[in-house]
Amino acid sequence: MRVTDLTLGLLTLLGGIAIYISAIEFQAIPGQAYGAGTMPRAVALVTGLTGLFMIVKAVMEGERLPGLNLADWTQSPAAIARLVSVLVLIVAYIALSPVLGFLPTAVAVMTIGMLILRVRWWIAVIIALVAAIAIQQSFGRLLLVPLPRSDFLSFLW
Repeated sequence: MRVTDLTLGLLTLLGGIAIYISAIEFQAIPGQAYGAGTMPRAVALVTGLTGLFMIVKAVMEGERLPGLNLADWTQSPAAIARLVSVLVLIVAYIALSPVLGFLPTAVAVMTIGMLILRVRWWIAVIIALVAAIAIQQSFGRLLLVPLPRSDFLSFLW
């Protein structure tokens, strides 16, 4: 599907608004200057501003809201299969992380996802390990966001 900058800007702006609204109800973390809603609100702000920028730029270039046309890649069964498999990996993370914990599940899901997207295996493993540990340390330890835990590899926290 070919989406114009104006359409994408409107969708991005609406996404930023939705993120902000969903973060309003997040509770404050006792003893900290910021709460659980700080990061989602920051993401919402950046997303909304990006959407506004895209809308203004598209309007200045004379774009209008056209019908949506499918892009060439949607005709490729292999591309559709990769897209579906990445969505399946997201569902697998949601199902497996409470059982295995965040770190092993995130590493496995990211590695498999990158392999599906044709990244070399050794690069996929390195990036998945570094990204999962960085996310676990920044969100789990620094921001005190409760990530899924299990006894599996519990010595890492």
